Amino acid sequence: MERSTKLNKPSITVDFRERSSGIPHILNRIGSNVNLVFLKTGDYIINNQIVIERKSASDFIMSLITGRLFSQCSLLKKSPYQPLIMLEGDLYHTGHQIEKNAIKGALLSLAASWQIPLIYSENPQESARLMLMLANQQIQRNQFVKFLGYKSKRLNNRRLQFLQGLPNTGSAIARNLLDYFGNIESIINADVSRLRAVPGVGKKIAERIRTFVSESNR
Repeated sequence: MERSTKLNKPSITVDFRERSSGIPHILNRIGSNVNLVFLKTGDYIINNQIVIERKSASDFIMSLITGRLFSQCSLLKKSPYQPLIMLEGDLYHTGHQIEKNAIKGALLSLAASWQIPLIYSENPQESARLMLMLANQQIQRNQFVKFLGYKSKRLNNRRLQFLQGLPNTGSAIARNLLDYFGNIESIINADVSRLRAVPGVGKKIAERIRTFVSESNR
């Protein structure tokens, strides 16, 4: 019975550096299977589908001041998972010397330019509860989608995730490639000139994709 209960719990993979926040312990206590690992991108992976970058208010402001914020956004967008950023605490009262308009501009950039959804939390306890809620919603959504038989949509998402593994290929270019060629095999077999015909794929990206596909491992 205990084994069955554990298997039915949502799965949350956590970067081991998050232990000091206390959130992994809270997640485990309130009902999720927590797996501590080293994550190159993000701090939490929900049900192997959503990656969350959690930032305390102070960390968010410091990452904005140092320029680290947008390099992290780039990594999140290249991830095979759906990216989210969780902002924890009051961003406007951290003690750091920064204009409010700079903070607001950064938030607008994340939501509009980077197209990464933002989640707001007051403290680690609420962060944990929101993550668990998200994990449970994701499970329910997957069951609903499976019930309706939306296999083609899931398969298309897997194709797009595969294509994002090609050099300099983000979500937009991956979608353009799939729309233009129709299937992965045609993309893999395409020469540079055909790849360049795809919107967003210039000469350098086309050559890098072609080299990546055809390069020997020896």
